[in-house]
Amino acid sequence: MLGHADVHVHTKYSGVTEHGFLRFPESVSNPNDVVRIAKRVNLDIVCITDHNSILGALKAKDFAKEHDCVEVVVGEEISTADGEIIGLFLNELVPPGLSVEETVDLVRQQGGMLVAPHPFSYHVPALGLLVDDIDLDGIEVINGGHIDGPANDRAMEHSRSGRWARVAGSDAHSLSQIGCAYTLFPGEGEEDFRKALRDKVTDVYGSTMPLHLGVQWSIGIVLKADELMLRSILGVMEGEEGDPLVDVISHMRTDQKMMALFGSAIYLTPPIPYLAGIASKAIMRKKHEIRDQMNRFRRRLVMKPEINHSHDGAGALDPPGSQKR
Repeated sequence: MLGHADVHVHTKYSGVTEHGFLRFPESVSNPNDVVRIAKRVNLDIVCITDHNSILGALKAKDFAKEHDCVEVVVGEEISTADGEIIGLFLNELVPPGLSVEETVDLVRQQGGMLVAPHPFSYHVPALGLLVDDIDLDGIEVINGGHIDGPANDRAMEHSRSGRWARVAGSDAHSLSQIGCAYTLFPGEGEEDFRKALRDKVTDVYGSTMPLHLGVQWSIGIVLKADELMLRSILGVMEGEEGDPLVDVISHMRTDQKMMALFGSAIYLTPPIPYLAGIASKAIMRKKHEIRDQMNRFRRRLVMKPEINHSHDGAGALDPPGSQKR
């Protein structure tokens, strides 16, 4: 029997992203809803990997236990000084901003496991070739949220060394994305999944989300942020105690909220969301093309024969007529 695990899912506890004066949530998904959707799409395990937080994962795990749903692995997508890395099977928060080596040590100290998410992405801070130098259990070879394509292709190619377990995750920032990419493993439970990662006996399935889902996610994020900012301005803000979205917007000045509402109104004007998605995809592909050209150039430099500068005799590349007769 093969289990299904989405190793990379976000909730509203993933914080906010900033674009100039604009601030938007990374996700507006409620942890309980993530668990419900994961069960609906027939996942056995969902790994909640919020940015620099485990609060959403802990809430989801409690909800899943109470409602006999899928198993939840507590994870964290940690922002290290060298790029993002995912810790799984965590008991405590791992602070951001440390070197990747220090981060790996802290995850190992609590019995956790480590996965390199989107290791060759140009869209987010990625580890790149540092994956070869650190203690990893898995490498994400299908990231459902990265529509630029080449990043996943390069991760898959790099994984052929067999050093790591191959994993796939939706990188879902919205409920509709959950399960679009997932990891197959022998068994069905959390311990089976851990063993499969350790033994490198996983397989991957799925694909990147289509452009329309990416646009749908961005529009949903903007609309939810707008709703909360309007409620805050009108003094009718609602939300559970400790809700991260409510907390962030409550601390924004009124002029910041008005500027954000103005910016989001521009973004939501058709066809701007689709044009932004198409442009983002094209830019990422162009960056990969430039990187490939640079790599080919470096390889040609390495392959050039060295010139013999010895003064003891004529070298193989001495100019014509320079040989002593």
